[in-house]
Amino acid sequence: MKQMIGLVVGIAGLASAAQAVPGGQLMVLTKGGWTCEVPGDAAILPIEKPELGFETIADSSYVAPDGSTGTYLRLADRVTITSGVFAGRRFQMDGEEILRELAPDDSQLNLRCVHAGPVNLSTSG
Repeated sequence: MKQMIGLVVGIAGLASAAQAVPGGQLMVLTKGGWTCEVPGDAAILPIEKPELGFETIADSSYVAPDGSTGTYLRLADRVTITSGVFAGRRFQMDGEEILRELAPDDSQLNLRCVHAGPVNLSTSG
């Protein structure tokens, strides 16, 4: 009986250790189209960059505008494109619907990608 309890405790310990990921929790992006743009302000409209947009699909994968596919890795609020035509691009999440592209030194570039999903029009009260 002691051996069985030890085995169960050991297996439980391995399961919890497997969930600990350096860099944050392993996650995926919301599936669908992501429109990339240079943000605007009150006086200037955003400038869309269709050549940098993509569609996220199952299995941490994406489809580029040319139809080729690649993969990405999301750890908590950081996304790294790991293969395909956009390999090496890195982003920081701003909520679940906006990606802000990062330079090699982790500073934000002037490009954001916005999830082009349905608009949530829920009202209060």
